[in-house]
Amino acid sequence: MSHVAASVVQHTGTFWSLDLDRRPIMTSSPARLPATFLQAGPERAEELAMAMEVADPAVVMERFARGCQCYAAYLDGGKILASYGWVSFKQEEIGELGLTIRLRARRAYIWDCATLPPYRGQRLYPALLVYMARVLREQGLRRLWIGADASNYASRRGIEAAGFQAVADVTRIAGVEMKTRYLLRPRPDVPEEVLQDLCQSLSHEVELVAPQGESRSA
Repeated sequence: MSHVAASVVQHTGTFWSLDLDRRPIMTSSPARLPATFLQAGPERAEELAMAMEVADPAVVMERFARGCQCYAAYLDGGKILASYGWVSFKQEEIGELGLTIRLRARRAYIWDCATLPPYRGQRLYPALLVYMARVLREQGLRRLWIGADASNYASRRGIEAAGFQAVADVTRIAGVEMKTRYLLRPRPDVPEEVLQDLCQSLSHEVELVAPQGESRSA
């Protein structure tokens, strides 16, 4: 009983997916401001570092060096960086959920997305996600993953507005005398193949459990 009493149970966040070869991608931009969307390369490292509030552009260059891509939304004819987001294709640490995702072929994980404060509330984030989905589909990607912590309501609304499907919620169980466990609880009507893809991508770090009120066979 003392182990249970000492445990901390926390809903840490949610995973969403977008199947690029099954679900239609939005044809019009949901942005409320006229914006230019593009893939940002190493030549924009200093600008990205300032937007990300990191002191050294080397942090940005390290991401490019390991194969990450960055996408951005610009205003005023491409002069003002308003929103950005990163994509990984092999492996990424998901700090907000406390997990590591190891991506299978033709999958990508979208992470570290932000809209600069003066431009928030203009739906630039979902518009950027839609643009990213279009470009990544052209690159031959099949499925996109994205995660957000439970308290980041603005990000969650933007992800849903871009057409991503909520797949599973993550619960973290931690205690002084027990190993931290991560439970993955599926959302209703999520195909089994999608769930298994997520579980395999998260390796042995999570335990798949039944949705509330249901039992899950072994």
